[in-house]
Amino acid sequence: MVERVKRKLSRLSAVVPVLAGAVAVSLLLGLLAWLVGPHLPRAFTDFVRELATEDFDARRQAIKAWFESWGAVSAWVFLGVQFLQVVAAPIPGQFAGLLGGFVFGFWRGLVLNVAGNAIGSLFAMLLTRFFGERVMRPFVPAPLQEKFDATIHRGGLTNFFMLFLLPGTPKDAICFMAGVTRLPIWKLMLANTLGRLPGLAVLTFAGAAADADLFTVKLVFGIGLGLAVVIWLFDEEIKERLGRIAGG
Repeated sequence: MVERVKRKLSRLSAVVPVLAGAVAVSLLLGLLAWLVGPHLPRAFTDFVRELATEDFDARRQAIKAWFESWGAVSAWVFLGVQFLQVVAAPIPGQFAGLLGGFVFGFWRGLVLNVAGNAIGSLFAMLLTRFFGERVMRPFVPAPLQEKFDATIHRGGLTNFFMLFLLPGTPKDAICFMAGVTRLPIWKLMLANTLGRLPGLAVLTFAGAAADADLFTVKLVFGIGLGLAVVIWLFDEEIKERLGRIAGG
């Protein structure tokens, strides 16, 4: 087991330069969001302003009321918020995930969180897939993009999946970088969605249980983190098993 962990950590260390580049992209996207913020629709800027409220409980209630004010289209408005937080990053992704559970409950919130992230991720990948270096050149140096491409191809979709599974990685920026790789978009989206799912489930549950026992929230988070570690350690066995099932 010790050797397995060492091997996994060694493989994971190859993506460190990629993460550094993704952080840089995140910062630049944040700057872009700051520049275009004043030109966004008034309703959206009012929502972002609510995020700055110091009283957390008052902030949650105000934001919930803001979504409810949209009535039947509130779910579509939330999808738009999730899309913008992926593409332009004006809202922390973790907060948006919590918000989905708090406003819509666990199951509906989870579906909306996954769908919103998927739509935003697909847009980011397609943007760089079609416009390529013209979009990425101002944000990511060519050598770093080549390093990312080589890392993903050397480790296959497993490395890409792990970038989304591990907490704290700049997932939205990685979507922009992934678009210029040679991997099919549908495979990238599959790894992206499955990798994000455990974290989104935990965030949605925590949001839905915001008024519940804190121990329950911690327990679910611990279970989610434990499952992520197990998948990381035994990804080869899992892929082999799935291959056997698919092959009949």
